Amino acid sequence: MLLRRSKSSDLKRQQAAKELELQRQRDAVSKSPPRLPVLYNGAPAPHLGMSGDNRPDSVAIVSGRADQMSAATPRPSMEPPRSSMSVPVPPIPNGGFDPYASTHSMAHRGRYSYASSAISTINSPRRVRRRKDPTPFNILIVGTANSGKTSFLEFLKTALALPAKKRAKSAMEHEEPPRAPPSGNFIPHYLETEIDAERIGLTLWDSEGLEKNVVDLQLREMSSFLESKFEETFNEEMKVVRSPGVQDTHIHAVFLVLDPSRLDRNLAAAKVAAAKGQHNGGKHYQHARVLGGLDEDLDLQVLRTLQGKTTVIPVISKADTITTKHMTMLKRTVAESLKKANLDPLEALGLDDDDDSNLDHSKIVEEDEEEQDEAFEHSEGEAGEGIPDSPTQGEEDPASKPKRGGSMRRRKAEEEAPKEDEVPFLPLSILSPDIYEPEVVGRQFPWGFADPYNEEHCDFVRLKDTVFSEWRGELRELSREQWYEGWRTSRLKQHGAKGRR
Repeated sequence: MLLRRSKSSDLKRQQAAKELELQRQRDAVSKSPPRLPVLYNGAPAPHLGMSGDNRPDSVAIVSGRADQMSAATPRPSMEPPRSSMSVPVPPIPNGGFDPYASTHSMAHRGRYSYASSAISTINSPRRVRRRKDPTPFNILIVGTANSGKTSFLEFLKTALALPAKKRAKSAMEHEEPPRAPPSGNFIPHYLETEIDAERIGLTLWDSEGLEKNVVDLQLREMSSFLESKFEETFNEEMKVVRSPGVQDTHIHAVFLVLDPSRLDRNLAAAKVAAAKGQHNGGKHYQHARVLGGLDEDLDLQVLRTLQGKTTVIPVISKADTITTKHMTMLKRTVAESLKKANLDPLEALGLDDDDDSNLDHSKIVEEDEEEQDEAFEHSEGEAGEGIPDSPTQGEEDPASKPKRGGSMRRRKAEEEAPKEDEVPFLPLSILSPDIYEPEVVGRQFPWGFADPYNEEHCDFVRLKDTVFSEWRGELRELSREQWYEGWRTSRLKQHGAKGRR
């Protein structure tokens, strides 16, 4: 195992062998010219020109041998290789289908990429479609402190949310759009839902509880908040190049949550003011500013501030705390107060509580009158034929007049009697689930269970179907074409007046 130094003669022999091998390789290269590697396994290579014909070189064209070369064999550079070296053929991807097999030039490849076709095109930008963003629908919920507006908002989020399976699938397939940031005392709650097979991006805005002492400042902030959404659309329209995919941020509807206990206090204050006014010669006191069940300094002031900027839908909360008759009385009182103040929310939508009923009632009355006239004429004709002393067809039987008028009056009284028991469509009544039992949708009492999905207990199902399904398109169209256009016109007029000054 001793180390042994190699002899110098061995090193010299190894160096000489290497030099001989290098010399032999140089001689072989100098004798044969260099050739391109074989890529087509003996088959003729495709032509790289703009067409499949062989083109003569410039020397042949000048010497006049172009015609002879066209009939002869191809150029040496296009001949099959003579070397015995073989290069492995690369496999054809896509199951043996080569999209370039029949092409003769790079110009004929069309929209195919120059990259290898072995790369998958599933994630190619040309194959990926941009998913359509959900349709925005924005709701603002306002009300006095302790009126139940936040509980109502949380219940709306639960009732309108997608099932767990659809929610996970939607999160995987669609990118979540950017959410609106909070604005002052207004906090957004975003959820994506599906209504009538349409993806809806619902934004529910929670607000600060209204207080009578500072309602002027709160309404000023609320008006600025609504107009800021119009300002965003206005600024976008003024751009030379508008941003793609701009979302509609208008407040399409406002839920005004009314506390039934406060409505009862307003009614009691109105009765006391009316009684004192009668005792004092009809003079009303300034502190009792109540119109029906709505407070002039709070409820009606909110409605007047929001009028012309959005659609207000009044809602009476805590339907489980009062009886059915009590709720019916409050609904009538609020509806009458809105009509007296000329603040009917259905008027902007082009709807009316009595339109359909009046139309059907008029049709029924006309049909009844026509039938009675025909029967009366027929009876007069038969009487004229059988009894000669009876009055002629042109005369009326005096005995039939009171009977006919009495029957009509009785029919009108019978038809007007159920109208007194009719309940107006707005306001709607709601009740929210118990926050102390999150797993139960409703409220459990010792004497029964209050179910918000039961139409006999409240109007939540009607509210959900009407506002979020039937009126959704009309509310969005009304916000864009009427409220925004009216604000934009006044804004341009103010800007023009400032420019003239």
